[in-house]
Amino acid sequence: MSDLDTVDHVPENYMGVWQRQLLETPTTKDDTSLVLWMQTQQYHIDIRIPSVRSAIRKVRALAEYTQQELLLLAGQQGFAGLTKVHADICQWHRQFDFQPLSDVRDIAKMVFSDSNTITETGTEATYLEIWQRLEVSQGPYFFKCTTGKNRIGLRTPAYIMRAGNWVAYARPRSLTLLKFTTLNDAISSCKPQREALLDWLDMEISFGEIVDDSHWIVKHSTLPFLEHTIVAFDF
Repeated sequence: MSDLDTVDHVPENYMGVWQRQLLETPTTKDDTSLVLWMQTQQYHIDIRIPSVRSAIRKVRALAEYTQQELLLLAGQQGFAGLTKVHADICQWHRQFDFQPLSDVRDIAKMVFSDSNTITETGTEATYLEIWQRLEVSQGPYFFKCTTGKNRIGLRTPAYIMRAGNWVAYARPRSLTLLKFTTLNDAISSCKPQREALLDWLDMEISFGEIVDDSHWIVKHSTLPFLEHTIVAFDF
């Protein structure tokens, strides 16, 4: 049995939906990307949409984007998996990742300046992030392993979770990427044909809000043509 098989619940003060206010590294500062992290009792989903993505057009399907728009989508980030907390150290074990999987651990020291504000400082990478918990994102909490469909209709495992009035969903792509620092590096090096590139980008991470007892509306997604759609859920 692995350590991940015996994960305890995270402390209650971690649970909810958090929006990043600031990222600082030795070389960059980012306060314009849309970054959300939902944390339930054990599992998390995270989405990171850079502001430059606003340049892409409204379309009806992934295949309708131009090559340049697909490259903009490749700059997104997001992941889902298990969270472990020990004292003030938090580690996110990524089971699905929009970017190529890495051997680098995602682990940080977490300091709560108040009940709704966290300063995250990397322990194995040099960065600082400030997070603010969103309103109406605390309880009830729910997590479920489910299935989703990729762009050609094949079913794949997926996660769906709820925190308060918020819903998050993660469906991985149907293939495993080679190890590269970033997805754009992989594209530049491998130069995939268009159909292969569409498969590489066909990973859905969506965040939204509940609209009634049976539906939620997608507000942010790595597949932006899904935004503003109403989706049924089976909590």
